[in-house]
Formats: sequence, structure tokens, C-alpha cells
Amino acid sequence: MKLIITALVSFAFILAFSSCEKVIDIDLNDTEQKVVIEGFILRGDTVQRIRVTKTQNFDENMPPPTVDNASITVIDNLGNAGTFTSVGNGWYELTNYPGIEGRTYTLTTVVEGTSYTGSSTMPAFQPFQELYPVIYTFGTDTLYSIVPAHFDEQGVANYYQFHVFVNGKREKGIFIQNDQFTDGNLVVEPLFVPELKVGDTVRVDMFGIDKPIHTYFNQLGVNLSSSATPANPISNLSGGCVGYFSARTFDTRTAVVQ
Repeated sequence: MKLIITALVSFAFILAFSSCEKVIDIDLNDTEQKVVIEGFILRGDTVQRIRVTKTQNFDENMPPPTVDNASITVIDNLGNAGTFTSVGNGWYELTNYPGIEGRTYTLTTVVEGTSYTGSSTMPAFQPFQELYPVIYTFGTDTLYSIVPAHFDEQGVANYYQFHVFVNGKREKGIFIQNDQFTDGNLVVEPLFVPELKVGDTVRVDMFGIDKPIHTYFNQLGVNLSSSATPANPISNLSGGCVGYFSARTFDTRTAVVQ
């Protein structure tokens, strides 16, 4: 589907939505090396994954140091527990542990004697309805976007995150939404992807997330748009580490820009 929207759409509209797209790669110039924990409990998946690394200085152009000897466990609010196993390169996996909507999961990671703990609640699943490109024209200028259309659950505060892949390569941006102005409606908020063009194949993974994770990525975007030195957003993990732990739902769609 191709939709052409003319000058009725203002540049202010474009800028408002493009504010959600920020590069998320932060190199920390910090004399104190910190543990970085990033991981999900995904709805429907029976294999859950966590990655543990350490920070590095701003001028280091190398992959982050990995941690392969951490002790990682998770337990939900009904007492279902599991232990992650190291599979190398900082990754840990937990098999036969499906993520279930409405449950709160608590992750505990122990690295070199220090414990880091965080909790996340998985929201109700909201499926994709459609994925389609939208083209905005301003005289001779053309701007392409992609719309992940989905319904929002009425009467509940909902938060979403998107991973965007163009021709198989993930875009380095933060794409988040909330339902402040769309509660209970079909959401057709566009995602603006730099250098998107006709013929590109776009895959969008949509995640339902809880409020602390939305706040984390929103703060990360604000920090990166500031002229000041970027600061770490508030993590939902205690103990002084960097990163986040997210129990989330998942759906995906693919479209071709035409």
C-alpha cells in the first residue's frame, strides 16, 4: 500500500514523531567499569536470553568485554523459577521457560560477588494489524516512513517498543510509543527511518513493554538529544549496573516500500 500525503502534513508533525528515533549505542567514558545486563523474557518463547558485558571507555573501538561466569536466575510471581546457562560471548540461555502475560518476573544476576536484581511485568498481548509505508512530499522533497498499525487496549496504560530492520539490517534507533492520546484506538503512528527508499524490505518487530522500560528508553533518547555529556538512564536493575530487564510481548510484520 502506498499513501501520499501532501503539504497538509507540516514539518512540525514530522519532527514530533522523529523525536523517538535516537541512536542507542552509548560508549561510557567512565573510570569505573560497570556491569551491563540486557535481557528479555518474551511471550511465547520457550528459550529466554540474557547478555552480560562490561562498559568500556569512549575512545575504545572494540566489542565490549563479555562476562561468561555470572550466576543468573529468574522467578515469576507464582514461584516458577529457572537458572540461565552460559552459552558463550556473554550470552546466557534458559530453556523450557515460556513467558506469560500478566506475570511479574524478577531477575537476579551475580557477577564477581555482587548481586543485581530487577523486576518487570509482561503486559497483555496486542497483535500487529498491518505494516505499510507512508510517503510524505514537500515540493521536490520526499520522506518515507513505515506504519506499524495495531489496536490499543482500552482503559490500560500501554507502552510499545519497535525494532526496525531494513533489508535485513537493524536500524540503530529508539522507536517507542505510548497510548496517551490513542487509548483504545487503532494506532497508526509512523516510524521515520533515515534513508528509507522504494524497493526496501522492512521488517518491524513490535514489543509490548511495561512503563519502567518505556521510561528507560525515553530517557536514553532525551540524553542523546542533549548537548551535554550523555548520562545513563534510570535502570530497573538495582546494584549499580547498567542496562535493563524486560518481560515483553512480541509480534512481527514485513513490508516492501513501493
